Amino acid sequence: MKIALIVGRFDPDAGGLEQWVVRFARHLLDAGHEVHIVTFAAAETGLDVHLHLLPPAQGMMARARRIAERVATIGADITHDSGASWSGDVYQPQTGSPLLALDREIASFPAHRRLRAALSPRTRWRRFQMAKLEAIQARRARHIVAVSHRIRSQLAATHAIPAERITVIPNGVDTVKFSPARLAPMRAEMRARLGIGDAVLFVAGAHNMRLKGIDTALAALAALHRDGADIRLAVAGGAADAFWTTRAAALGIADRVHFLGQIAEMDALFAAADVCLHPTRWDACSLVTIEAMAAGLPVITTAMNGAAELIDPHRTGLVLPDPEDAHALAQTMRTLLDPALRARIGAAAHAAAQHYDVTDNCRAVEAVLIKTAACR
Repeated sequence: MKIALIVGRFDPDAGGLEQWVVRFARHLLDAGHEVHIVTFAAAETGLDVHLHLLPPAQGMMARARRIAERVATIGADITHDSGASWSGDVYQPQTGSPLLALDREIASFPAHRRLRAALSPRTRWRRFQMAKLEAIQARRARHIVAVSHRIRSQLAATHAIPAERITVIPNGVDTVKFSPARLAPMRAEMRARLGIGDAVLFVAGAHNMRLKGIDTALAALAALHRDGADIRLAVAGGAADAFWTTRAAALGIADRVHFLGQIAEMDALFAAADVCLHPTRWDACSLVTIEAMAAGLPVITTAMNGAAELIDPHRTGLVLPDPEDAHALAQTMRTLLDPALRARIGAAAHAAAQHYDVTDNCRAVEAVLIKTAACR
């Protein structure tokens, strides 16, 4: 089949969405399909795809319109959109609802910043564009793939979509790349590079640090540090600006926190870690959560993470109901200072993650594309 994949950026070193699209393209090529990529930016991948690189456009609707114009010229048998346009026969919003994510982030701000956001013409226009685009995407798509039941419920309720038009396929990860056996030899070197010593290392993956609850994590870390716990936190993803470094210093934990920015070796960081911390305020189905489970790490996350549906609480991970509760987070982190408990939960998490391998995930999405194309 001739399959067109729509993504804002085609780059294996970008965020989870972009990494998945590159992986899915590779799977489709291996399965014998002709793959076209419609995007505004692309990195070298070595994949034999047909790249349709579009000129920049200002605003979500303008970008979506430009994509639609190009898609119309390709003549694909089926089109898959990960959220950048309204042109997907199959719509798979990997990040869930951007509008809901924005609202969750704004809700975490102090009162004066929430008021400023509510009155801001720029924010109001952005919300309007997000809502309009999501409504068009949901209405026009012939089928929708939701990465969690939370996303399925949200889309169905917001846009009155019949249940039969939505298939739930949780995100998948490379369970071989993140296997404990492969990671074990990397542990000592990575911990030495970070200067961890014997401390218990909590690791977090966050490009949008506010949305992913890094402020809550810092508050919890500070509480444990005051009680004498030998702990560290490594944050990978987004670059830390003065706000974050100043906040860590004010809490007295500047030497306990490593803001690493974007790193190419998340597997080595998992090898060095003892616990994965993801106190997110919103996540459709966090890849870092599943990767950490595959790596044999106990995960602490929140009920606002779609990937929490994959966790059996207190057996394969720990799920907090309130992403704003730093005290509860600190208490949960404290329980995982016990190495025996970490080992038990980590082993169970690794076993559970084997059900969410990226190869199986890609096959499931491919099957949806084939079925949807056959129903034209």
